[in-house]
Amino acid sequence: MCLDVSTVRRWTRRSREENPSESTVHDQARTGRPLSASDSKHQSRVDQLIRENRRVKQIDISIEIEISQERVHHIIINLLGYRKVSARWVSRMLMPQMKLQRVQICRELLAKFDEDGEDFLRQIVTGDESWVHHYDPESKQQSKEYRHKTSPSPKKFKVFSSARKVLLTIFWDSEGVVHTEFLEQGNTVNSTKHVNTLEKLKARLRRVRSEKVSIIHHDNARPHTSLETRTALDRLGLRTSPHPPYSPDLAPSNFFLFPKLRDFLKANCYETDEDVKNAVLSWCRDKTADFFADGIQQVVYRWRLCIERDGDYVDK
Repeated sequence: MCLDVSTVRRWTRRSREENPSESTVHDQARTGRPLSASDSKHQSRVDQLIRENRRVKQIDISIEIEISQERVHHIIINLLGYRKVSARWVSRMLMPQMKLQRVQICRELLAKFDEDGEDFLRQIVTGDESWVHHYDPESKQQSKEYRHKTSPSPKKFKVFSSARKVLLTIFWDSEGVVHTEFLEQGNTVNSTKHVNTLEKLKARLRRVRSEKVSIIHHDNARPHTSLETRTALDRLGLRTSPHPPYSPDLAPSNFFLFPKLRDFLKANCYETDEDVKNAVLSWCRDKTADFFADGIQQVVYRWRLCIERDGDYVDK
């Protein structure tokens, strides 16, 4: 395909008449066809439909206001800035009094941090319990792999965690792991068992953290807050840090350490309890002090975010 000679001559004459510095061979900007499907009127209508029903489908909006589904998607994502998110499970529906308590404790802890700075965080020794399975299947995210467009999609069969498991009790601070214990399946952590753990923790702190004062931080599980436990803490001279009830999002072990440990253990199959214990201890030894310091640092951000959200749960 080629241009007609008359068109070439016309362009030549035009280029001679125009100022050479202003002439260009590129298309000039033009108003073009005016937008109608994504104008302010349709944006307002889409926004109204979403506010009336947060689960409304794009195809239903398209039918309702009689524009294409592609334009609806463009308005929702690019012009209105919406994104569709799934609800997540939380420990409990927080009552106003619970939220107020969360805010008060976070403010108290932030005041100590503002006063003592990093020294306050270095004193924190946090701990909790978590089940560790002999086999935990890999997540959907971990099973992703590269494929061509024409390749068949890989299949993933639904597999559950093994019934065999051990209970890990771990205490750690900004320098690393201080104390670990394992409890075989069939046993439970009660106040007497937790007091025994605290006695071992106290002896361990004397050996590895003798140069500093430690503040014990754990959640409000019943063995952690019973009269027997509180009496033992006073007897051992262990100071504790306040923690609001039903608040795993403010416990470093729950939002930082255990998720990373589970990611490491996923898809690994262990034959015996000893294999599980060795894998956990090996993972802990491989982590640097910076890794644990980062986990303790993140709790300060969560204290602030909890206050900003008036005590509501902090997202992952």
